[in-house]
Amino acid sequence: MSELKIRKRLQEIEEIKKHITLGKKPSKQPEIHEFPLSEGISVIIPVHRGEEYIERLISSLEEQTLDKDQFEVIIIFNGEYARTEEIFTALEKEKNYRVLYTEQGVSRARNEGIRNASYSNIAFLDSDDTLSEDYLEHSLSECEPFTILLNRLYDVRGQKSDGGSNHINRELSKQGTYPESYYSVVKNLSLNGGKVLPTHLLKRTKFDETLNNGEDVLLYMQLISEHKPIVKVNPNEAIYYRHMVDNSLSRTKSNYEFSITDRVKVLEKLQDILKVEDDEEVRTLIIDRMRAQAGFMNRYLKEHMEDYGQVASEVAHFTDEYFPYARMNEDLAKRLYISYCFPPYSDTSGIVMAKRIVEAGVPCDVIHNNMYDVRNMDLTLERLAEPYIANRREINTTSSFTNSKYIGLFVERSMEKLDIYKYNEIYSRALWPASHVLAYEIFKESRNIKWIAEFSDPLYRDIKNNIRQSPFYTKKDIKEIRKHTASNYQKYLDENLFNMTEVIPFLFAEELVFTNERQLEAMIERFDEDFKEMVRRKSAIAKHPTLDAAYYSFQKNYVELDKDKINIGYFGNFYETRNAEEIMNIAGIIKADGLDVKIHVFTNSTRQVKSQIYSNGLKDVVEVNPYLRYFEFLSASKSFDYLMLSDARTSEYKRRNPYLPSKFSDYTGSGTNIWIQYEEGSTLEEISREEPDRIISNALNDLDKIRENLHLITKKQENPVS
Repeated sequence: MSELKIRKRLQEIEEIKKHITLGKKPSKQPEIHEFPLSEGISVIIPVHRGEEYIERLISSLEEQTLDKDQFEVIIIFNGEYARTEEIFTALEKEKNYRVLYTEQGVSRARNEGIRNASYSNIAFLDSDDTLSEDYLEHSLSECEPFTILLNRLYDVRGQKSDGGSNHINRELSKQGTYPESYYSVVKNLSLNGGKVLPTHLLKRTKFDETLNNGEDVLLYMQLISEHKPIVKVNPNEAIYYRHMVDNSLSRTKSNYEFSITDRVKVLEKLQDILKVEDDEEVRTLIIDRMRAQAGFMNRYLKEHMEDYGQVASEVAHFTDEYFPYARMNEDLAKRLYISYCFPPYSDTSGIVMAKRIVEAGVPCDVIHNNMYDVRNMDLTLERLAEPYIANRREINTTSSFTNSKYIGLFVERSMEKLDIYKYNEIYSRALWPASHVLAYEIFKESRNIKWIAEFSDPLYRDIKNNIRQSPFYTKKDIKEIRKHTASNYQKYLDENLFNMTEVIPFLFAEELVFTNERQLEAMIERFDEDFKEMVRRKSAIAKHPTLDAAYYSFQKNYVELDKDKINIGYFGNFYETRNAEEIMNIAGIIKADGLDVKIHVFTNSTRQVKSQIYSNGLKDVVEVNPYLRYFEFLSASKSFDYLMLSDARTSEYKRRNPYLPSKFSDYTGSGTNIWIQYEEGSTLEEISREEPDRIISNALNDLDKIRENLHLITKKQENPVS
């Protein structure tokens, strides 16, 4: 109860401040909320139509046992009210009835009532609801200056009351007089009915008049965040009767505006509170209410999946603090993505899979391994695919590219956690072989499922064209696979993990995805013509996806560039078949020709590259920086004059270059000019011819062309096209 004591002390401080303020002589004409408030309750009732309920409402008010000197009824007409106006105008002759007018809008009406309230407490009442006769009397006796008082709420259908058998009331029945936490009465703190609040709090924190729905949820989250009030359950019997009638504003039927547009607006406002709230209890409460708002969206989408794309596009870029995407997507996923490495682990293959999810734009589940032992984490990467993910399963096994024990453990634990029969499709992506191994295991159990298998790179042969070998499949496994394999294809089955993670998808996946045509042909050249044609028939070529422009503004970058120079950015790591030689060649020409050009290299191999730069006397031309996180990289990519991209060097080992750097898709989305260093005959060479106004290119080691391109860049900078 320490939290309660703290809040009671805050209440005492608030009361002291209030008396000090009221004791001062105002220096100007006081606002209405600066007048002292009488002890009592102001009942605020917005009226918009509702003629058939008015007599019942008035009867409920007239039967109140509280002395009429201790409460007032403020009627605020907004919208259509012609028939009810006569009734209330007559009542206004009585001293405790007041009639006000506003433009249409329930929040606007309630705020007008708050501004004009003259009693110390406020109770909100909808025009189609009623109160027990002792409601106001039993409430006023328990009101405290810094406390939200919660009363009983009964639902009434027709003439029959549920006697409090509803989720709102059941929540209260579990509480003592002072609940232990806000969360324990979270459902009650989401609606206006059945509570009495201190007027001085509401005069400082009002309803948001821009909202059509959910304004009550936002108000109470603001009140709690700003004032940390005490919450009290009325020990007396005071009942708010919520009449379940058609056409009530609070019981609006589901439609796109109510369930999607209005909920997104509320979620945006709740996000704003969450950004500045550091009390964990309050944060938990706000997040729960955000999930409840997303529940409206989820229920709508279950009945209107044809609108999913539109909804997803509305919310895909809500990246501040928290957005309840998983709740919005709950039970909607019919596709499972299998990606052994996946965000938040920083891995090219995993990032491309996340981009595939964004590109598809359908609700999905994802299963992946815990890659903490081999990959850095970048939590911001979760923003990529999160808007479309309902469930994310992370399997905790030792990460391995080849080890049969750990791959088998990943498959076993995944099968234990997955309800595979809920899916119509599975989509697996490999460089990591375990993705396809698990996909086949699911396919075996549910052979009617559609399996789409994507290859980021060849698996059977490495970048130097060496065969990868790792025993995985047993003789028993192979015997079982043979039962479902045409006799003329059985010769390709063996125990080798890397052979089988190509052959098995080729045989059983309904669709195969390759990033480029050369990759496909390189991977099937070892098979006979019949097998090749079988693979080609169900293959699709899909370059790595390019993200929308909005993703390039998700995160700021702090890269400093000399605007008096031409700045070229290189983002990537170096290894045997893609080394820093291209950088050295270009930097050497820049220095020799005295060009105002600077190359900025962002890499994980900073020590190695710096050593090469310094030993070649090029430190004034090349600046070496640590690798940026993905969204920082996207943001930075827009700042350069050119982005440089190099092919992998494969001609020494392979007949054709099967690789397409995924970085090209990211460069494309930046809008920045691209300089490509290609290997002759590669996909990157082919691409370099597609946009001559934006892409310049040359073959690897073609120093004459490099020099020509450098001078071309310099000339363009000196004579920009207007």
